[in-house]
Amino acid sequence: MDVMPRTFQSALKGGQDAERKWVDNLRRLCRIAAHGKKLLIKNHSKAKDHVETPDACLLFSVEIKERSLSFTCPEDYPYDTVFVDDCRGLSRESFGHFAYIYMSRPTGQWVWLSVLDRDETWTEETTFDRGRGHEVPVLVAPKSHLRPAQQLIDLIYPHLYLDLVDGDTEAFCTGGGKTEERERYVAKTHPDAGGRAGKAKGQSDKRLG
Repeated sequence: MDVMPRTFQSALKGGQDAERKWVDNLRRLCRIAAHGKKLLIKNHSKAKDHVETPDACLLFSVEIKERSLSFTCPEDYPYDTVFVDDCRGLSRESFGHFAYIYMSRPTGQWVWLSVLDRDETWTEETTFDRGRGHEVPVLVAPKSHLRPAQQLIDLIYPHLYLDLVDGDTEAFCTGGGKTEERERYVAKTHPDAGGRAGKAKGQSDKRLG
């Protein structure tokens, strides 16, 4: 029995439905995800044209650490190991950082490593913190796991295509970075906590695009 091949429009709709389902499922897990705009290009040539619209965009956290060390790339980082983070702080975090950024104060250059590369060569050690005046347990990674800055830059979504993300994205281009003073910090503990607009769970689960 011959099976008729799907039309381009049918295949596109099926793919877009899967994308919506994936993003909505991630939102139900209270994770930050945005839809890419669902475009239907009437005169699209599969052989010649490429549409840059993302299926989805995600928000990841990074930890930025400035060092007084002089380096410009992973190869000239002056030590064989890298302090990743304070083990005590890591144990209290409710989510993990995708990347750790290391900025050189003397050169202004930076390198990074990803928690996805963690393996048995990452160890927990105790070091003396001169700033705090006592010993601190730290997670340590080999220098060989450092990556050049350009590798991470190439993975970050560019301003040029933000109009293809479904929703308000202005905060990713400008603003922010200000210091806000509070009497105390109250940790987020409720899994249904909404965004800055304070939306309830029933609203945040709906497709925003």
